[in-house]
Amino acid sequence: MTDHGKREFRIKAAAARDALSTAQIAERSAAIENRLFGFEPFAAARVVLFFVSFRSEVRTDAMIRRARDSGKRVAVPVVRMPEREMFASEILDLDAELAPGAFGIPEPKPEFLRPLSAKELDFVALPGLAFDRRGNRLGYGGGFYDRFAASLRPDAALTALAFSIQLYDEIPASDRDRKVRAIITDEEILTF
Repeated sequence: MTDHGKREFRIKAAAARDALSTAQIAERSAAIENRLFGFEPFAAARVVLFFVSFRSEVRTDAMIRRARDSGKRVAVPVVRMPEREMFASEILDLDAELAPGAFGIPEPKPEFLRPLSAKELDFVALPGLAFDRRGNRLGYGGGFYDRFAASLRPDAALTALAFSIQLYDEIPASDRDRKVRAIITDEEILTF
């Protein structure tokens, strides 16, 4: 698939997700949270990375708090520009420690950076615009998660959190796109 084809698909997928109401996002995010906390790879994980919700993405704030309250170490992504790199930073207080970072996405303020090695992560919850039933993920086009995923342990559970409307039979993907090991939606859990 050409980059133009991916770009067109991203526009279509973003529009579908953006059409969800605030109430629908909250309700569907709660359903995803319930599935996630019953998902064995997540339950067994000690150190987890969550994306911090932005725009119409699955809401992760309650999941982050619940994971911390259950004794897990929780990290969130930090993007460094112009290097176009992403790393994990442990978070202790979601409300006090975040501020808009790269692309306006909340990330830890400089005084709260606690970098973790990607090798420490047992479970990675990642966002995206679209996913398919073969584990392909269409992100936002920056390649941050694809590059980051290359540094994870082979047994780390790379898992997408997505609304069911983000799941397609097939999406544009190339060999350099990293597949996920599971997709958790408000309606089902797919494992690969």
